[in-house]
Amino acid sequence: MKHVIKTLVLIALALQISCEPAENPSLFPRGEGIFLLNEGNFNAGNGSVSFYSTETRQIYNDLFSAENKRALGDIPSFMAVDGNRGFIVVNNSGTVEAVDLLTMESLGTVTGLSSPRQMVIDGNNGYVSSLTEDEITVIDLEKTEKSGKLEIGSASEAMVITGGRLFSAHWSGGNSIVVTDLGSGDVVRSVTVGLEPESMALDKNGRLWVLCTGGWMGEEIPRIVRINMVTLEKEAEFFFRTVDDNPSSLTLNEARDTLFYLDEGVRRMPVTADEMPAVAFIPAGNRLFYKLLIGSDGKIYVTDAIDYQQKGDLLIYNREGELLDSEQAGIIPGFMIQRVD
Repeated sequence: MKHVIKTLVLIALALQISCEPAENPSLFPRGEGIFLLNEGNFNAGNGSVSFYSTETRQIYNDLFSAENKRALGDIPSFMAVDGNRGFIVVNNSGTVEAVDLLTMESLGTVTGLSSPRQMVIDGNNGYVSSLTEDEITVIDLEKTEKSGKLEIGSASEAMVITGGRLFSAHWSGGNSIVVTDLGSGDVVRSVTVGLEPESMALDKNGRLWVLCTGGWMGEEIPRIVRINMVTLEKEAEFFFRTVDDNPSSLTLNEARDTLFYLDEGVRRMPVTADEMPAVAFIPAGNRLFYKLLIGSDGKIYVTDAIDYQQKGDLLIYNREGELLDSEQAGIIPGFMIQRVD
């Protein structure tokens, strides 16, 4: 009889353990992959975060809201990464959301920002650009709060930090790259480029490449400008065809020897080239290519916003431009950043 009772107790304990939910079950796998910010519809507050696992080749959507039981906000436009922490810039909500990149748990929220755009990190400081303010907000990453500002005299978009200096693109109606010394906080130079510099990348030779859209109304022909970082002078310009061209999303491969950007598809251009490519490496066709990322393995990630209303797609191509995978993301899939083990 004692053996029967003991057996029943063990069975009951096993059933109890098996029925208990796993503690903090993961919403998405660890390992390498791509974080994707879905902007959502303007003023709808339905921005979201997705993760594409390069190991499972699956996409996992709505991660922030599922983990935190609340919405992320309106128009998440950029994410900076510091170790296992991500800092999501939520443009129309005026916030930066700090998250754990392994769980997507919120670690704190910086509020009261004016149309924040992008963010770069240097040590414990995060620098946030603004569409509407003539200053860059400084954030203390450990405290997740504003700690200061840099007066730069213009609105700003893309940023690059190198050699103790912050290079910020005067995007909204501007045509310059403002150079700020991070030690003193003073503006030390302004380099004139084309109208509305939208994206920037630093190549293997230490030269800064700047894609200028030519203005929202097509005021001038778009161009890509190369800046000598020793003299802080413009040393080369590559012009697009007409004012109707709409290039964006300039970036580099892992070796930083080849430029990639969007213009009627994906185009690529060696940093040693004397002229721009005549045709797209990956034609967009009837897709609406929106944002671009080159993975460390050479794969090409492109988002298709479709019509800026419905859920869009994440497209993955190999080095040769062949489509490998297509996954449905959220509404207006935009900025991407890679997680590497």
